[in-house]
Amino acid sequence: MEASDSQDYQANRNALVPLVLLLGIGSVVFSFAISNYWGMALAITALLVSQFCLKSVSRTVWIWCVSLATMGFALGLAALFMRILVGVLRR
Repeated sequence: MEASDSQDYQANRNALVPLVLLLGIGSVVFSFAISNYWGMALAITALLVSQFCLKSVSRTVWIWCVSLATMGFALGLAALFMRILVGVLRR
């Protein structure tokens, strides 16, 4: 009985991997093309989910999830800084 519960718990954690990967890809796309705020919000969500919920997945999968989310956050932050810089230089 306890082994079955453990396997169900493991399956639930592994089910979050595609969600986190989609959040990471979405954060890159949103940061690059649509809105840097939405991209950074998706990236922070992906980072938090991967940090706290994906503890038992393989190291490679975890690195992919974190790297996509970090890339989305960095793109959103760079776009925000560029928007601020352009606004300051136009004055």
